[in-house]
Amino acid sequence: MALFKSLKKYKDKIALNSNLSGPVTYNELLNKINELKNIMSKRSLIFLIADNTIGSVITYVASIKNDCVTILVDHRTNFEDIKQLIKSYKPSLIAAPNDWVEKNQQISSKNLSRIYDYSLYKTTYEKSKSINKDLSILLSTSGSMGVPKFVKLSKKNLKSNADSIIKYLSITSKEKTITNMPVNYSFMISIINSFIESGASLFVSKNSILQKDFWTEYKNQKITSFSGVPYTFEMLLKLGIKNLFTHSLKTLTQAGGKLDINSTKKIINFCKNKKIRFISMYGQTEASPRMTYLKWKDCLKKIGSIGKAIPNTKIWIENDFNKKINLPNKVGELVFKGKNVFMGYSKNLKDLKKASEKKGILKTGDIGYFDEDGFFFITGRKNRIIKIFGNRLNLDDVEEKMKQIKFEIACKEINEKFYVFFEKKYLADNILKNLTLITGQNKAAFNCIQLKKIPRTSSGKINYKNLKIYA
Repeated sequence: MALFKSLKKYKDKIALNSNLSGPVTYNELLNKINELKNIMSKRSLIFLIADNTIGSVITYVASIKNDCVTILVDHRTNFEDIKQLIKSYKPSLIAAPNDWVEKNQQISSKNLSRIYDYSLYKTTYEKSKSINKDLSILLSTSGSMGVPKFVKLSKKNLKSNADSIIKYLSITSKEKTITNMPVNYSFMISIINSFIESGASLFVSKNSILQKDFWTEYKNQKITSFSGVPYTFEMLLKLGIKNLFTHSLKTLTQAGGKLDINSTKKIINFCKNKKIRFISMYGQTEASPRMTYLKWKDCLKKIGSIGKAIPNTKIWIENDFNKKINLPNKVGELVFKGKNVFMGYSKNLKDLKKASEKKGILKTGDIGYFDEDGFFFITGRKNRIIKIFGNRLNLDDVEEKMKQIKFEIACKEINEKFYVFFEKKYLADNILKNLTLITGQNKAAFNCIQLKKIPRTSSGKINYKNLKIYA
C-alpha cells in the first residue's frame, strides 16, 4: 500500500499552510491533486526542483498520490548539474519555481499547470515505459549534488517508515509542525510523509531559524512538534533555546547525525523543565530514513545512545567476518533489517528499471555496539578510520573529543594523511596542542588548515567532500 490513500477522511482539517496560500484543507489539497491527475499521468517521471514553498510540497504530495516517480533536487543545485541530471534521467515532467524555466532557456519545455509559486512543465522527452512498478521517489544522499547518484525508495519503503514514525511518536491529526530543513532532505521528507499521512498540519516556511520571521511564524502557528539536525540545535543553543518555548510545543525530535553530549544535556534539561518530550533518532536516507529512536524516558540514563529499532524492524552488530555479535559492548558494524530499506542506487534512467537489490537488509557502514540493556551506540564510520604511525584513529571520535573541549574541527583523510580543518576563531597552536593530548600522537601526524568557514551541506552536516579542495 502507498502513502496518502486515506486523505479524504480528514476533510476540512488544515493540511498545509503558508504565507502565500493561507490554510489549505485536506479537501482542497485533494481537489488540487485531482486537477493535476491528467497531467501527472500514472508512472510519469517528474523532476522536482524542490524548495521550501507551498507549490513544491503540493507537487510532491500530488506525485505520490497520483502514483508518479519523483526525483527531488535542491533548488540551489548548480544549473549545469541539473542540466546533466535531466539529460541522464529524461523526465517527461519538470516541476520548478514559476520563473525557473524562463531564467534557464536551455531547458526545452511547455508550461502545463501552475501550483501557487510552482509550475509543471512538459519536456521533449516521452514518458518512460520501463520504470519499476514499486519505485516512488529518488533522493540524494548529500545536500550538494556533486554526482548524479540517488537512493531509490519504493512505495512500501515510504509507507512502512511513515507508519513506524506515526506509531512511536504518537502523531495525531491535532499535531502542527513547520518546515525548517530543505524539503528534498530525507528527514524533512519523512516529516511531511508522517504528518500528512496522519492528517496533521504542516506550515511551509521559506525562512531559516536564523531569521526573526521564522520565529514569528512558529509562534503564530502554535507549533506542537519541532524537529532538527544537530546543527539546528547547536544554533538554537547559541541563539537562546528558551526562545523556542511556547505553551503549544509538546515534542522535539532530533536526527541527521550525532548531537554532542554537552548540547544533548542542555536540550534534555530544557525539555524536562518545560514538560516537552525530546526524542533523538538515528537513520540514513537508505532506510527511508529512520531506523532507531531513544524514548524520552531513557534520554538521561542512556545519553548518547541511538536507542532501539523502530517498530517492525531489527538491528544487530556484525564483526569483520559478517558474523552476528551476541555479546554486549563488542564493537562492530551496525546492520539493519526492515521494509523501509531502499531498493538500491541509481545513476541514470536505466537504473530505474531494476527491482530491489537489497532484500530489506542495510549494512550501514556505521561502527558501534549495544550495551547490557540492548541500547545501541554509534562510535564512528567504517571509512572514517585512519592509520597514523601504526596507530588506528577514528576521525569522528577525534572531532567529538575536540568538541567537548570547545574546539569545532573537521577531520579528513586525504592521500593517507590526517588533515584537520578549523575556523579563524581558533589558533593553530591550540588546535595542535589539544590534538596531541587527545590522540597521544606527535604534532607531525596532523596537517592543520585554517578556513574562513567549514563547508556544510544544506542539512547542516560538514561537507567532507568539499574539504578536499583546501588540502
